Amino acid sequence: MKIDLCLTPIYTMLKFAEEILLLLHDEARGDFAPGLASHSLNTVLVGAVLMDLALENRIDTDPERLILVDATPFADDLLDPILADIARDTEVRDVSYWVAQTAKRGDEIRDRALARLVSRGILESESEGVFFLSRLVSRSRRYPTIDGRTVEEVKLRIMRVLFSDEIPDPRDIVIICLANACGLFENILSKAERAEVRERIDLIQKMDLIGQSVAEAVQTLEKAGEATPSSKSKEIPRAPGLPIIGNLFDLLGKNLGQYLAKQYLELGPLFEIGAFNRKMLVMAGTEANLFVSRKGKDYLRSHEAWAPFGHELNATRLLTSMDGGEHFRLRRVMRDGFASSIIADRLDTAVEIARREIDGWSPEVPVPCFYAFQCVITEQIGILCANTSPRTYLDDLNVYIDSILKTRMAKTHPAILLRMPHVRRAAKRMDEFYEKILAESQRERPQNDAPSLIDDVLEFHRTDMQFMPETNLKAAVLAPFVAGLDTVPAISAFMLYNVLKHPDMLAQMRAEADALFADGLSGRSLRQMDVTHRVALETLRLYPIGVGIRRVAANSFEFAGYRIPAGTEILIAMSVPHILPEYYPDPDRFDIDRYRPERNEHKQLGAFAPFGLGTHFCLGNRFAEVQIALNIATILHEADLRLDPPNYEMKIKMGYTLKPADSFKLRLIRRR
Repeated sequence: MKIDLCLTPIYTMLKFAEEILLLLHDEARGDFAPGLASHSLNTVLVGAVLMDLALENRIDTDPERLILVDATPFADDLLDPILADIARDTEVRDVSYWVAQTAKRGDEIRDRALARLVSRGILESESEGVFFLSRLVSRSRRYPTIDGRTVEEVKLRIMRVLFSDEIPDPRDIVIICLANACGLFENILSKAERAEVRERIDLIQKMDLIGQSVAEAVQTLEKAGEATPSSKSKEIPRAPGLPIIGNLFDLLGKNLGQYLAKQYLELGPLFEIGAFNRKMLVMAGTEANLFVSRKGKDYLRSHEAWAPFGHELNATRLLTSMDGGEHFRLRRVMRDGFASSIIADRLDTAVEIARREIDGWSPEVPVPCFYAFQCVITEQIGILCANTSPRTYLDDLNVYIDSILKTRMAKTHPAILLRMPHVRRAAKRMDEFYEKILAESQRERPQNDAPSLIDDVLEFHRTDMQFMPETNLKAAVLAPFVAGLDTVPAISAFMLYNVLKHPDMLAQMRAEADALFADGLSGRSLRQMDVTHRVALETLRLYPIGVGIRRVAANSFEFAGYRIPAGTEILIAMSVPHILPEYYPDPDRFDIDRYRPERNEHKQLGAFAPFGLGTHFCLGNRFAEVQIALNIATILHEADLRLDPPNYEMKIKMGYTLKPADSFKLRLIRRR
C-alpha cells in the first residue's frame, strides 16, 4: 500500500477504525494480527465506522432496521463514503445488511485509516505493508495531542480495563465489543488470558447500550465468513512452451516483462511456467501486487531464494533471506543507515564525489554510462555508509557479486565459475575490503558525526552476538554495496538515456539542475525538482529494478480462485502492471505527464512496484531516490553530453536485475 501524505488530511480525533488497527498492531512484525482472517478484519473495521456514525448521531438502529438520522457529511474520508451509501439507499435495511454491504470496502477503510495514522505521526510506514509505532509513541505510550488532550495508547487502555475493575470509557466499551464480536482477542490474548477476562468482557458488553445491534450484526457476519467454503481445487493454467525445455528461451530472453504480461492477459493472474523438470507458479497483475503487499508476510517466504547467496558469504542470516520477526528486527537495526537523511545531510560530499568522476571523462573517449554510474554510486555508498572508499575494489566487487548471482541465484552458469582464478581473486579482495571497513570503523571521528550503517551493524553485533555473530558481519557490512552495485546505476543510466532522447525534457531538467545549484543544495530544493522526479518515476516504470521476485509458499493459501500448496515455488511478476494499458495508456511511450496530479496513474492500487513489494520492500529506496536525482542534476549542471553514436537505441542486458548493455556510451561535448 502506498501512503500519500500530501493528500491525507489531519483529523482532530482518532476514529474507531484507527484504534482497532492500533489495538491489533504487532510491534515486532510491523503487522496487524497476522493470524486474523481478512474477512474478520474487514468486518470489524466496518463495524467501527458504523459505530462512529452512530455516536455522531448520523444513524440509529432498532432490531429491524438501520435509520438515517442526518446525512450531513463530515469531510472525513473514513465516514463520509459509508454515510453517502446509506443516504442514497431508499430501502428499509437492517444493520446486518449494512455490515455485509460495507465489508466490501474493508481494504479501502484499512488503507485510509493507516494513511491517517502515518500522517499524524502515530505510525511510521517503513515499506509496503509494514508499519511501526513512531519513536515518540513507542517510548511514551501516548498518542500525539488531540484537541488539547493527551491520549493514552489503546492497548494499555483496553488491557487495563480487561484486567481490572476500572470503569471503562464509553469509547473503550465500543472497542471491546467490536473486538470480541470478531474474535480479535484470540489474536492478542493467550488462551489462559481469555479465560481470565471472559466474565469481564461479558459484563462490559452489557454496558454498550448504543451499539449492541452493530456488534451482533458484526458477529453474525463473522460466523458466516467462517462458514464460507473455500474455493474448489482446480488446475492452474500453464503457459505454452516447447517440449522438454518448456519456457526456457522466454525466461532467459531480454523481454521477460513483456512475456509475463502477455501470459497474464491470456491466462489470468496465476499461471505455471517451467523449463526441463523445474516448474514455478507466476502471480501477476495488480491482484498479485496487492496480495503480496497485504498478505505476503503470512504466506510467502524469501529464504529459499536468497539463502544460497548467504552461503557463499558464509552467513547464516541475510536481511533478504530472513522472514518473520527476525527479519523485522534486523531491518529496524539497518533502516537508519539506509535512510535518505544519510545522503541528504551530506549533499556536498555526494556532489564532490560525482564531480570528481565527471572531471575524469575525456572528450576523446566515449564514456561507458553504466560503469560510470557504478563508480559514482558505489563511492558515495562507501563514503556515506561505511566511511571507506571502495574505488579500487569496484571491479572485484563486480566480478564477485555477478558470479554469485549467476551461479547461485539465477542459476544460468555452472557452480564451477566460482572456482575460477579471477573469481577467487575477487573473493580475496572482498575479504581485504571488509577488513579495511572494519579498521576504519575503529578510528575516532568527530563527536557530531551521525552513526553510519556499519556503526549500527557493529553495535548490534556487540549487543547481541547470538543474533548477529561475527560470521554474519561480512554479509551485513557488504550489504549496501551489493544492494546498490547494479540497481541504482542502472536506473540512473536508463534515466539519462531517455533524457538525452527527449531534448525538451533535457532542457527542463537542466534548468532545474542549474536552479538547484544556484539556490543552494538542500533536501528541500531536491524535492522541488518536479520534472526530474517525474522522469525518474517514468524510468522506474519502464525499466524496473526487477521484473519479478522469487518466493516460496510458507503456508497454503488461495489466490485468484486457486489453491496454492505450501512449498510451491512462486515468481511474483510485480512489474506486469507497469505495461498494462488499463493502468498506463499507451504504455510503451515515455510520458512523464502520467505523474501529474490530475493523472497520477502510478497511484492506482497495485499498479506501481518499482522497489519491490511487502516486507522485503527495498529498505534503501528513499536513499536511492535522493542519490539518483542528485547525480543526474550534477551531471546535467556540469557537462553537455550526447549519445555515442547519436542515434543509439537502448539495448538491455538481462541479468538478475535489468541493466543497460555495455554498448550504451556517452560523448562529452564540453564542460559547462
